[in-house]
Amino acid sequence: MDFKIEKYNQYQLKQGAKYSICPICSKNRTKKNQKCMMLDWNSALGTCQHCGVVIQLHSYLRDNGNASFRDNERQTKNTKWETNRETKVTKSVTKSITNDTKILTNRIELEVFKKSRNDFYNNNLFLFLVQAFGHIKAKELSELYLLGSAKYWRGASVFWQMDKQMQIRTGKLMLYDAISGKRVKQPYNHIAWVHKLIKVPDFNLEQCFFGEHLINAYKQIAIVESEKTAIIASAYIPQFTWLAVGSLNNLSVNRCKVLEGKTITLYPDLNAYDKWKEKAKQIEKEINIKFIISDLLETRAEAEDKKQGLDLADYLIKHDWRDENMAKNGKILDQFIDINPKLMNFIEALDLEL
Repeated sequence: MDFKIEKYNQYQLKQGAKYSICPICSKNRTKKNQKCMMLDWNSALGTCQHCGVVIQLHSYLRDNGNASFRDNERQTKNTKWETNRETKVTKSVTKSITNDTKILTNRIELEVFKKSRNDFYNNNLFLFLVQAFGHIKAKELSELYLLGSAKYWRGASVFWQMDKQMQIRTGKLMLYDAISGKRVKQPYNHIAWVHKLIKVPDFNLEQCFFGEHLINAYKQIAIVESEKTAIIASAYIPQFTWLAVGSLNNLSVNRCKVLEGKTITLYPDLNAYDKWKEKAKQIEKEINIKFIISDLLETRAEAEDKKQGLDLADYLIKHDWRDENMAKNGKILDQFIDINPKLMNFIEALDLEL
């Protein structure tokens, strides 16, 4: 799907400048004239060092000129969960098949979710995060992504899928090794689903992005495959809201409808680039969305890395996230790519391909 610029330089920043005030946060700051935003006119993105927002310098139209590609800047309002004390799920109407036939999508009750939000020191993934980031940061990441614990397998984690309406669609249980951070696949693949374990009859599941509850109007969004990768990447690259689809084949039109009107960056795992590139083209034809696809891993990785099917987190975790150059100036892959990774060239430094 082709796009054309609807409005060039929509925030009326100084054209060609490398630095500017931030049109989002500067008006509310004491130092209103401080140039805190770095501009990349090649990728048409601006990154604020103060509030962390990433903006599109231009707005876009589809090639037919009918649909605006501007981000929807209405803030998502948190809504309360509707709980049902007599059952373990609630139901809400999400889509119609015909005018008089509707499908009900089940929701997990809040109390089920709350019970998982403890016992972190028996949660292997949390212990791995502590090893990588320290106790305070590990707790912060766990709170951000609503990481849960489960006794179904000793040390298991729960990845809760909470949508933009703050409704819990389901939770995915997975078991990780506390030292290596790798999934436990022997003697079998340790994956289970909350809605199946609590044995809700006729549960109609419609999955959403892991991390979808974090979507806001201003922050740029990046999508990866693994939930663990989304959590880790958010520590290294907080300028993005990191979402996960959960598996290679889960990037779909229905799941992406919540992102309509946005520019989304995809970070496919090794050996998944071609499939996600084709899938992105299909989705762009169906809904008003624009994808930027990173081929960073595919073009830079060694043969052995490709054989193992490594992802972005496998490379990020090799670096100390607290390193000043990485945490403050965006030099997160300076030993992995042989280019100058300045924050104002962040998109270019990650070798993104349109």
